[in-house]
Amino acid sequence: MNAFVLSEFFRLLWGTVIHRPYVYAFFVCFLFFSLKHLRAKGTLVFLILAYLVAYWSEFSATRNGFPFGMYVYLDETRVRELWISNIPFWDSLSFVFLSYFSWIVAAATLRPANPDSTLSWPKTALLGGFLMMLLDVVIDPLTLLGDRWFLGKIYYYPYGGNYFGVTLTNFLGWWFVGSVVIFLFTRLRLKRNPLTRSAIWGAFGVYAGVLVFNLVMTAWIQEWPLLMASLIVTIATLSAILWAYRRSGARGVR
Repeated sequence: MNAFVLSEFFRLLWGTVIHRPYVYAFFVCFLFFSLKHLRAKGTLVFLILAYLVAYWSEFSATRNGFPFGMYVYLDETRVRELWISNIPFWDSLSFVFLSYFSWIVAAATLRPANPDSTLSWPKTALLGGFLMMLLDVVIDPLTLLGDRWFLGKIYYYPYGGNYFGVTLTNFLGWWFVGSVVIFLFTRLRLKRNPLTRSAIWGAFGVYAGVLVFNLVMTAWIQEWPLLMASLIVTIATLSAILWAYRRSGARGVR
């Protein structure tokens, strides 16, 4: 790799950070919590695994529709931020922190008193994927309107969609990808530190923060019908999680 290619790579990588600071703010949260929980090795493995699964899924979906349904990225930002083939680098990176926090929240929801015992359960992977899908029910309709806020117009569904322009297949794809990432990682049986109560509440806080950020952006562009629908999803999701976590008083969690 010559000097020009290397400098161009880092220029585009830095451009990704500059133009998508909100993505990297959540990614830093992932690093903060994951390094304490999964340690350095586990964090690196989770990052690489989740990114590769997400990237493969997007690479596949933009060519044959599996697993998200067919959609197309617009490459207008290719000159200012990093792309890998036809996929923006930051987009697949988002799956890393979304799947991690969905996983932790799912484990705590299933057994609040001892979430460490549920982290490797197959049904935790299924619930984690479902919780990640619920995030996307709020995220994707907003990102589809990226030309009305600072995200920019980055993609479209060539055949339209039933939920504010988003295909139902896309939501099922998110459930599938989130579940696969969590299931595959937990099969590796890497050493990790016990989850503390503060880590669980921190994961819930970031999960809720993703939803709130998207609600604020939806209100900012004054998309009121979408805002009402997203509020219903957000309130129902967070209320169900809190009820499940508090039903035992989280006894036994340090």
